[in-house]
Amino acid sequence: MNRKAYELANRIETELGTDGITLTESPGNVKMEQYKKYIMQEIQRERLTKKRKPKGIYAACAALILLVGTVLFSDDVHAMMRQISWSIGSALGISRDLADYREVINTSVADKGYVITLQEAVASEEKLVINYTLQREDGEAMDEILTADGSLYINGVNMTDGVGGGAEFLDGEQKIVGVVLEYFVENADFSGENEFQINFERIGITDTVKGNWNFAFKADGAELIADTKRTVIGKTFAVPNGGEITLDEFTSNELEQRIFYSLSDTSGYIFKAEAEDSNGNKAEFGVRIQDMDSGHMQNEELQYDGRLDAEAEKVTITLYGVELPKESGQMSHDYVQIGEPFELTLQ
Repeated sequence: MNRKAYELANRIETELGTDGITLTESPGNVKMEQYKKYIMQEIQRERLTKKRKPKGIYAACAALILLVGTVLFSDDVHAMMRQISWSIGSALGISRDLADYREVINTSVADKGYVITLQEAVASEEKLVINYTLQREDGEAMDEILTADGSLYINGVNMTDGVGGGAEFLDGEQKIVGVVLEYFVENADFSGENEFQINFERIGITDTVKGNWNFAFKADGAELIADTKRTVIGKTFAVPNGGEITLDEFTSNELEQRIFYSLSDTSGYIFKAEAEDSNGNKAEFGVRIQDMDSGHMQNEELQYDGRLDAEAEKVTITLYGVELPKESGQMSHDYVQIGEPFELTLQ
């Protein structure tokens, strides 16, 4: 993949305020900052129009496309977690049981007055999902939602390509923050056991607390990857700017559902897909990570039990795209349909 174009994020560099506003900080140039700002605002507007009752907190980095060098921690999370003990599945709003695939860690590290407890990890295809809690050592309440920033190492090598996540207080007293993170790792082989190390180096942004909250564990994605159902798509569509996008493959497992695609001369566009299976289940797929040559979209409806049935015979997919602003930074409000809907026979 060409990392000189769009990626989700290189590292988390922001945190959420208690009012739900996303704070962002970017080392990129002015145009990158404008793109990031309006892309985020557009997706937030789009989601606010959905009249659904959330099932739980969601690590909503999905559908957020950021330029290289930009960073974001999404505020699309829901105040549905009211208990201290919670799993990756409940954090993501997934009703399916991930017990066969998750690594239970439940390890706590205290430093500089804060305790971080790494609870679980799930390794999937080129992705590691974790959840942790953060609280003060003295047990006092926090005025705002704080999150930890750090680095992911795989077998001793720093390999983070993109990170996204969500956070929420787990209790009404605002003493415990629950965080779920998705680390995207390009070209990583998680089909066997790997040694992971997560080194959290600071908490917060405005009044940063620097410290060391380091965790080491092993996780094996072999079962989840082996249990992933895959259907080749092989559909190519012309993009209005003259480029092409090819939808390559649909995948489905207990953790997620994705559409992988490849690109040719489509710089300046991002995409989404709407899908309905033959059993009447509907879902929207938003871009999770994209660069100049390829990317993948992920089912954004899982938090609402909007899973496409992997046992359904067919699914109808409609592709949409929107052009990023060339000069003003003002993003269009409307995705336009690309090509005609098509029917895919699931394998």
